[in-house]
Amino acid sequence: MFRRPMTRLLLSVLSLALLASCETSPEGAQDGGDSPDLSGIVMEKDEMAGELGKAQGISAKEGQIKQEQAEFLELSQAFEQRYGKKLDGVRLTEGQAALLKTMLSAEMDVSLQGLLQSLIDTRDDIEKLEQDIDGLKAQLPTPDVVGRGDAHLSLAVDYLVKNHGLDKKEADRLARRSLLTDNLAPGMEVWHFYTDGVYATTVTQGTAKVSPYFLNVRAMRRLQTERDDAMALAASLEAEITVLEATRDQLRADLTSLKTRHEDLKIERDLLYEDKEALVEADESVWYYVDTKRSLRQKEIIAPAGIKLKDWRPELFVDKLDLRTDDTIDMYAEDFGVKRIKGLMLLPDGVWREGRDYTVILNDTGRKATLQLDATDRFKSEAFVVVLK
Repeated sequence: MFRRPMTRLLLSVLSLALLASCETSPEGAQDGGDSPDLSGIVMEKDEMAGELGKAQGISAKEGQIKQEQAEFLELSQAFEQRYGKKLDGVRLTEGQAALLKTMLSAEMDVSLQGLLQSLIDTRDDIEKLEQDIDGLKAQLPTPDVVGRGDAHLSLAVDYLVKNHGLDKKEADRLARRSLLTDNLAPGMEVWHFYTDGVYATTVTQGTAKVSPYFLNVRAMRRLQTERDDAMALAASLEAEITVLEATRDQLRADLTSLKTRHEDLKIERDLLYEDKEALVEADESVWYYVDTKRSLRQKEIIAPAGIKLKDWRPELFVDKLDLRTDDTIDMYAEDFGVKRIKGLMLLPDGVWREGRDYTVILNDTGRKATLQLDATDRFKSEAFVVVLK
């Protein structure tokens, strides 16, 4: 617990890390490709470089104080548990320091003696570091103390304009070439250095409750978290896009299939409509065959004696009359190779009666005969043979 050499080594390492981290800035140089690295700024005078080093040394010593304070707190807790007396804060009053020194001189227990010595040494180290910081600050120009809402860039521009008479545009250009940070907290100290057109700056903790290193680390972790969240979101969105594209392709295929099916259904509908119309027309029509008595006998459609159907031949009835629109059939003698038509009758005989179901109209010359169907309902879906006499 009281290995002071190891503690000093850890303090040195942490101080170097703090020195480097306090100069870390999330801003880069934004001026025409100039290097954002401080090493790219040419220090034209050793005095400026020395002052910048002293300001950075303050940051390192502030880090050491934090480590010493943490060690003091740990030691004071051990002291309270061991001796039953509580030490307030991380600073010893003169009375507390005298008491510890008295106890140290009289204490025979090696473990307690080491604890007391560690408390005294830590307290002395803190005071020495604070004195060193005060000494360094006395050698440097007064820094800007960060207030609520202050930004590093605006503080730098104001310094160059007010203290060195630069115009605001030139001041902004020089400020952006230095190491700036957005990670400021009230109480931090911003140090400015300017010589012959070269500007440098650094930030120390001052009276702030957190160090620049802490804020930089927190900002870096936040950026890493945001990056990881963004990558996870991108992966999720990419997966969703893949699913949506697959869904889109399937919908397109379904749409194509539906269009094809729609066209097929239209064709089927038209065919059904035609079939329906054909059936309706068939129901509303009458089929017939017309010829002379002599020709019908020659074709053996009617018997040799009398006028009766010898054989029913469905293939004869290719002509039809749609009774919804017409009820007459005109016949001309010349079409059948005769000079005149003297009369006509319908077969099969006895199904329809002239004067009741139909009327025969002959013109004066007999060259034309008209069959007028009067009882059209009796002829629907039927077929007959017209025998010309």
